[in-house]
Amino acid sequence: MDLENKGAEISARNEKYLRHLQGLVQILSVSSVNDEHTDWSRFDELHQYLQTTYPMIYQKLELTVIGKASLLFRWPSENPDRKPVLLMAHQDVVPAGREEQWSHPPFAGEVEDGFLWGRGSEDCKSLLSAEMDAVEELLEEHFKPSFDIYLSFGHNEEVQCTPDKKGSILAAEYLKRNGVELACIFDEGGNIIDNESGVRAEVALAEKAPNEFVLYKDGDGGHASRPGKGTVLGDIARAAAAVEEHPMPYRLTPLVKAFLKAEARFKDKKTAKVYRHPGKHFKKLKKLAAKDRTLDAMLHTTFAVTMAEGSAQANVLPSHAEATMSVRILQGDTVESVKKYLESIISEGVLVKVPFAENPKRAGSTDSDVYELLCDTIHEVYGEKTAIVPKLMLGASDSRNYAEVSPAVFRFSGRVKTPKWGEAHQVDERMPVDKLYMPVDFFKTFLGNYNK
Repeated sequence: MDLENKGAEISARNEKYLRHLQGLVQILSVSSVNDEHTDWSRFDELHQYLQTTYPMIYQKLELTVIGKASLLFRWPSENPDRKPVLLMAHQDVVPAGREEQWSHPPFAGEVEDGFLWGRGSEDCKSLLSAEMDAVEELLEEHFKPSFDIYLSFGHNEEVQCTPDKKGSILAAEYLKRNGVELACIFDEGGNIIDNESGVRAEVALAEKAPNEFVLYKDGDGGHASRPGKGTVLGDIARAAAAVEEHPMPYRLTPLVKAFLKAEARFKDKKTAKVYRHPGKHFKKLKKLAAKDRTLDAMLHTTFAVTMAEGSAQANVLPSHAEATMSVRILQGDTVESVKKYLESIISEGVLVKVPFAENPKRAGSTDSDVYELLCDTIHEVYGEKTAIVPKLMLGASDSRNYAEVSPAVFRFSGRVKTPKWGEAHQVDERMPVDKLYMPVDFFKTFLGNYNK
């Protein structure tokens, strides 16, 4: 195919994928911790849109609705002699916030300046649509897989809720009950990074465990005109300050060490020397982390004090005060070990409880046939010079809940990320429209390579 025809083909495909993503962004599928506050008609609307947009998937694949609105598709093989592959994303989005702050209405799906603007365009309806487009096209091309292919789309990834309501937990339990052991899983978390320092594929092989810890103390309360030596809220404030003043110590996990070594080539000469031998230059690495919030978060379990509660009005001494922290636990730590650490640094009388507790899952390995196939596919689709960077994901994704059904969880979307992207959860979230075909090509190519 000559360059002119190839360019026309890419343009036509991008236009099709843009229409599909645009329709998804226009659906307000906002999740809520409380099911009573979720507008389920929006998820019904999204499901109907998927059925209309991807008719062959609905005709040829088996569909199981998980929980309230999660979708689990299975493309059964006629001769399933290999472990299945699962592609996943989530349907829900976070609220838009103050809409007047947006350059374009957050749910209009407007296209301008080479971007599709709107909530969910990046996180992560562009991944959902790419996976659906890939499978729909494989069906149209009469692809015959020698393994089962699953698609799993959760409905409440963006919120923390009990296991009996979490779509991804219920879907993983369903697979486990049915004896399904997956070769690998793809989910959000890593992209192709294309900037002035070079092109690299960031493949997250683990993520930190999201937890909520609460510092609390009870007292007698009383009238604010007689505070005495202080209040329980003041004690909580001092405890919160102690937490910020005494972060957990830095340490190197094998995955973070591998990330630093792979990332070294994209750093300046001085920083690269530290990254190539992080253990040898650990003191210098700690100094770098003190000025880099991302690097800092990779090197230890982190505490972020995000909410506080005391009295309901100013002239009443609180009888109960508490501060809630978002705690992201690094592999090697546990809920119990972190709780003990906190208890060792806060003042006597302040207690610690953990209303949402989760230990980190084990990191994936780069030493496997399926990881090697992933790397080969990345080089085939994005070029031989594309560097592969294994990394730790700092946020949380639904994929961590599938750890018991697959040892190989690849948080990699195949999307090409540039400095112009609008980040997840931010005002003016947006997705460039010129390379929407690339993640579709990646998933089609990987499934084809795995079929060989």
